Amino acid sequence: MTTPQRSLSLFCHQLTHSIAFNRIVIGAILVGAAVIGLETYPILVEDYGRFFKIIDRLILFIFGAEATLKILSHGSRPYRYFLDGWNVFDFGVLVLCLIPAGGNYFAVARLARIFRVFRLVSTVPRLQMLVGALFKSVPSMGYIGVLLSLVFYIFAVVGVFAFGSNDPFHFGNLQSALLTLFGVVTLEGWTDVMQIQMYGCSLTDSEMVKAVCTQPKAAGW
Repeated sequence: MTTPQRSLSLFCHQLTHSIAFNRIVIGAILVGAAVIGLETYPILVEDYGRFFKIIDRLILFIFGAEATLKILSHGSRPYRYFLDGWNVFDFGVLVLCLIPAGGNYFAVARLARIFRVFRLVSTVPRLQMLVGALFKSVPSMGYIGVLLSLVFYIFAVVGVFAFGSNDPFHFGNLQSALLTLFGVVTLEGWTDVMQIQMYGCSLTDSEMVKAVCTQPKAAGW
């Protein structure tokens, strides 16, 4: 690598790793996220849509400049830029954002703009550590998922046998019981499910439950 190339790569490396440059990129990501949120209000888009587009293009220019400078920082081996997974993610988001926002690619372009918010993870080292730790814990989380699935399956079968005749809407079959248990775990309407079994399906206020309530049988406390 010649001296001018070495000087250019050194300059680009120092620039892309400077605090000021990182703050500019983070600021662009945050502003872009705010603009995407504001665009969910049709009134604001009608009044400030042109201004939002200018900001969007400016943010896209900053991301393009960042990718270019990082590639140049590797000198005669620009391919090394793509050896970093976070760089690949950033470059992929940049390419998707260059897709025209009209026609059949409108949904893809919108999705790419939303993905720009995730770029905050690739910019902040501590967030990278957290995401990396989550990915490393995926195998262990998989076994936890298997254990929870077994627990759900066992109690779903018990629920069908114990409450199926009284409440066929929630416990009429295995798949309904599994869905009901998931709702109970997330605390979504668990009191209604409990009271239907305690007092019988005929006393519920739910019209859907009453429609299939043929054998009301209170289980009591």
